Amino acid sequence: MHSNMTKRTAWLVLLFGMAGAAWGAGSQPGAPRDFGVGAIIGDPTGLTAKYWITGKRAVDMALAWELSGSDDRVEIHADHLWHFDLNVDSMQGRLPLYAGLGGRILTGHDAQVGVRIPFGICYLFPRIPIELFAEITPLLDFTPDSDTSVNGGVGVRFYFKG
Repeated sequence: MHSNMTKRTAWLVLLFGMAGAAWGAGSQPGAPRDFGVGAIIGDPTGLTAKYWITGKRAVDMALAWELSGSDDRVEIHADHLWHFDLNVDSMQGRLPLYAGLGGRILTGHDAQVGVRIPFGICYLFPRIPIELFAEITPLLDFTPDSDTSVNGGVGVRFYFKG
């Protein structure tokens, strides 16, 4: 058990070190060509990435597991996001609301293909390469049958300068 804890700690130190080394001094994530990777917890739960096209538009992706059903299924999704900054006088970081449109594929016995419409909020720290986010996503699946549902989650991404 001690060996596993040591390995996890080493990986976390390496990840934070790489993110810090790749980051420009005093820079905030969310600029064009910034690329972030991290984790999302909720439904689905897994790995997430985000690429900023401009300071207001980005593409996010996830490779995750849907845990709410009776069988473990893998979800792959991608969304085009539009960000709308909230101006909070006392806040040094950036706090945008966002909305988007995307698609998903859910594997498993009854594979599903559908449309995602994510709504969320994120916080981009002013001097460290980290984004925290929370989102809720209405879904419209087309296969095998038409169905609607809602996903949601919270997550964190570590950024590398573009």
